[in-house]
Amino acid sequence: MIIMWSMPLDLDRPPPRQARALETRRRLLDAAVDELLDRGYAGLTTPAVAARAGVSRGAQQNYFPRRIDLVAEAVRHLALRQLDEMQDRLRDVPSGRQRVAKGLDLLFDQYSGRLFSAVIDLSLAGRGDPELGAVILREERNISRTMQETATTIFGPDFPQTGELASRWSTVLSAIRGLALLKLLGHTPEGVDHQWSMTRSHLLALLEVGEDADRS
Repeated sequence: MIIMWSMPLDLDRPPPRQARALETRRRLLDAAVDELLDRGYAGLTTPAVAARAGVSRGAQQNYFPRRIDLVAEAVRHLALRQLDEMQDRLRDVPSGRQRVAKGLDLLFDQYSGRLFSAVIDLSLAGRGDPELGAVILREERNISRTMQETATTIFGPDFPQTGELASRWSTVLSAIRGLALLKLLGHTPEGVDHQWSMTRSHLLALLEVGEDADRS
């Protein structure tokens, strides 16, 4: 009798060719994000993205034949990456006021950073480019939905329990975006951070997060 030995199948691992394709795509998107932030939309070129990613020009064109498609995917890629980062950083923070305050701080940091800066740059560029403007409008809506999903990361899967609470959460996000924008307009980081420390307490009150939430 001949016994045939075989390696166990890893059903969670994609086939090698698919894994390479996913890795190539990720490298292109990471490189596009970096190019966009370093050079702005006007200075971003697909050959520069390919070179930065260490990918051939032909391979880059197979994945993203047009610059506008590459940029749109890069912005979405960055938004999802930041959401994953928030989930990781909140994983061990207990529920209640401490978790909500930490979540608001993380959102403020994200809106003060790379994603918001890229979206603002693209929005300005889109004012003179109707096709880009339409793409950015779509991506801004996608990002808004992604940021809305952060509420479930902070409060839990049952959030919001009421329409009023959902409306308040939208107000919180608008306040965070507006304050973060001051940094991009040249206000001193120290001054904006001081404003944030005061604003956060008001946002916590708006969300009705207090001692009852701590005890829960």
